[in-house]
Amino acid sequence: MEHLDDSLAEWALGTLESPDREAAERHLSSCARCRGLADRLAIAREGLSLLDAPVEPPPVVLERLLVRMEGPRRLERFADRLAAFFDLTRERTLALLDALGDASLWMPGPVEGTSLLPVEAGPGREGMLAAILRLDPGARYPLHTHHGRELNLVLEGGFREDGGHEVWPGEELEKTDGSAHGFTALEGPACLCASLLDGATRFDEELASPA
Repeated sequence: MEHLDDSLAEWALGTLESPDREAAERHLSSCARCRGLADRLAIAREGLSLLDAPVEPPPVVLERLLVRMEGPRRLERFADRLAAFFDLTRERTLALLDALGDASLWMPGPVEGTSLLPVEAGPGREGMLAAILRLDPGARYPLHTHHGRELNLVLEGGFREDGGHEVWPGEELEKTDGSAHGFTALEGPACLCASLLDGATRFDEELASPA
């Protein structure tokens, strides 16, 4: 699928002419990746419209704003929820978000296309394994059974459980003791998921070795 990276700024400004605009609207109705980018551009344009002397910014302005929104603090909107999730202070949570961009802090995950950033959670999560899980687009986490609870909060990207249920940024998923599932990262940005495990998991499928 071809995405709208080269024309989204013009779409957000309303300067994209027909039939390109109609084609963009059709694409946005079915592409979650481009829809997410378009929503962020729309927010940026709305902020610019609140200036004392409103001006019509050129597309490059929105493009630069989008770059900033995709930087290390792009997930700051989830800071309070992530702090509560891991029982951390806001200061420690912001430091954790900054650490997501440090490749040296990540370790290989249990399957190919995954990696883990261990998290030292607060006292309210004592005894639980805490981490940020990253899955490359299309990476599959094989079927496994939970022996204890697992809590998940998606920060970016998303994944689809084998049964078809999709989990998107800002959504949470709790798996109860004895439940089983496998899931696959959706196409688009890599899936970043905060996870807490109270117990253990047993894989019901053979694991592929990480690359």
